[in-house]
Amino acid sequence: MKKNYLKMLGVLCLGVFALNVNAQITYYVKTDGAGAAATATTWANASKDLQDVINAAQPGDKIFVAMGTYLPNRPANNLTTVDAANRDNAFVLKNGVNIYGGFNGTEANETQRIAGNSSTLSGDLNGNDTEETTANAANFMTQNKADNAYHVVLAIGINANTIFDGFTITKGDASATALSTITVNSELIDRRLGGGLYILGSSASLKISNVTATINRANGDGDASGGGGSSFYVNNSSPNIENCIISKSFSMHATPKTEGVNYGSGMSIVLSSNPNIINTVFSENFGGSGGAVAINGSNPVFVNCTFKLNRGKVRGGAVDVRGSSPTFNACLFSENTGSNSGGGAVFNYSGRPSLLNCIFYRNTTATSNGAAYGSQNGNYGAIFTNNTFFDNRNNYGNNTVGYSAGIYVAAVGNSASYADKTTYLYNNIFYGNTAQYNSNKNTIDLFVISPALLAAFNNNIIQQTAYTEIGTNNQINVDPKFISTTPGHIAFLAPGNSSPAKDTGVDAHNLSASDFNGRTRKNGIIDIGAVEYYAVLPVSFISFTAKATTSGSQLDWKVGSETNNKQYLISRSDDGKKYNLVTKVAGAGTAAVAQRYSFTDQTITSGTYYYKLEQEDLDGQVNYLATQVVKFALAANNLAVYPNPTKGNVIIAVTAGNYHQYSVISLQGTTVKSGNIGRSDTQISLNLSSLATGTYIIKLGGET
Repeated sequence: MKKNYLKMLGVLCLGVFALNVNAQITYYVKTDGAGAAATATTWANASKDLQDVINAAQPGDKIFVAMGTYLPNRPANNLTTVDAANRDNAFVLKNGVNIYGGFNGTEANETQRIAGNSSTLSGDLNGNDTEETTANAANFMTQNKADNAYHVVLAIGINANTIFDGFTITKGDASATALSTITVNSELIDRRLGGGLYILGSSASLKISNVTATINRANGDGDASGGGGSSFYVNNSSPNIENCIISKSFSMHATPKTEGVNYGSGMSIVLSSNPNIINTVFSENFGGSGGAVAINGSNPVFVNCTFKLNRGKVRGGAVDVRGSSPTFNACLFSENTGSNSGGGAVFNYSGRPSLLNCIFYRNTTATSNGAAYGSQNGNYGAIFTNNTFFDNRNNYGNNTVGYSAGIYVAAVGNSASYADKTTYLYNNIFYGNTAQYNSNKNTIDLFVISPALLAAFNNNIIQQTAYTEIGTNNQINVDPKFISTTPGHIAFLAPGNSSPAKDTGVDAHNLSASDFNGRTRKNGIIDIGAVEYYAVLPVSFISFTAKATTSGSQLDWKVGSETNNKQYLISRSDDGKKYNLVTKVAGAGTAAVAQRYSFTDQTITSGTYYYKLEQEDLDGQVNYLATQVVKFALAANNLAVYPNPTKGNVIIAVTAGNYHQYSVISLQGTTVKSGNIGRSDTQISLNLSSLATGTYIIKLGGET
């Protein structure tokens, strides 16, 4: 029996955009590629020499790199010459050329990539790095690094739209023992800095996304001049950095289980650099001043970033601030350690940071300074708004008055660059922080060298008793009644319905739309702390998953119980911002046992889709549950259409025998072109130049 069915292949856009698309070339790179760079324009003809392909590409072109490990084989200052063992070898990015990693080696565009395909750029030129085997060694410290490349990737003078996406950068070793440079794109590159990715003189046109930089090393340690940056070194540049992981960066001076002394081991941001850093994780980076990040003479913005398990031997377990005014919004500082001068999470040496909607959890120091936030005499104050400081620990071994597990405010400097040098605290929670000696209980949460340094101390919940006479509407030694104190819980450090933090903040001090978790910031009056009141849901939510299948996006979710639950709402977005309702799924009403639900969205084409799951009560109250992302590749159905958009000709690639006819349909439903597909056909070429500018749908008919 024959049954006709239709598969939506894609949406074609005909118009002026095709002029740009037609001018672009996509190049392909594979570890076993045998093609020349100039002709590597299909996967079948892919080259294995990534830098040679970068050399051949022109602005507007793309490069797709399949999974596997790639070594730089050309000196950064002589890219036309192959010299496989030269430590100056690096992958040098090119203005306007977009480079994507993470391909399986069959995809037609970057949206078809799936997680798990790792394209690794390694500085281990001789392939002989091994794990350190001495007693008590940190497991990522490796031997045989002396012959590694000084830098793995260089982005020098990038000022046109350029994307670098989907790579792992590892085993760069910027270990020159004295000032030593090479010249790349007319700029001097220091061999002591930026072992992983070295960015110099580049603008916001450079976008770095979905990059993991791990196990990179640097020698530079001059915090006054801005050294270090083992994994990322950002100098006079303002790139957009998003969805990255920077981990296990360390110093040439480090020995197993020690931090070394370099400046900003994970990332060093210096000399008028103003990057935007979003959804990026900094973990297990070991340095001197700023175990994860050091900021000098720059004003970066960090949004939704995580700083966890970083260590700073000199100061600032996670971040060190010098002559800068960085902003941190909705960031997590967790389990970082600052030695010597303190600042388990953040140390303000001589700047003025702003911290908003952040959580400081279980950061530690063993000095007479702050475990969560420390500062040096000569700093220029800070602004703290709607942060939560919980379970931070000062383990200082002397019974000395004047140290803190929370915030330590030192004397300010006299630079005219900072008109306001005082510190502000609005709507913050301090709870459960501890110091080794109980006699310092009155300064566990906050210590201030001089009360005059506090310009405002209002609407905070704080356990200690010192300085409370300075501010207004502070709640002293009260329990904020968090719903959960377990990290990772959906309501971690969220105030409950009876919490004194609920609706007791001041709206004017925080204009952000979202809290730490990305939920709506104000439900009435703003709450105190990083997290808004989180209502107990009428469903006990367990999980929500989404995956691409041949039938569409399959969504599955599970709840432990339901109470007066009307239905579930599924909405979809192609950018993670604007959502449209896809369907409603009836709930079980009230059920004491686990319930499973499933829905398949068959109305999608190729691309990345965000699915939001919400629950609606019988009384109409809607509650957010979770969001999942699906990368839906038409390659799963062995289909492809290109180029898209097009100016005229388009190719439909199919598996022979799967389809017998095609139709091109306008959005008004009119079939403007149709034809048959032979059983042995794998490509159909269509000339659409006669069609009016617009959007069309291609449908394929098959038989079963």
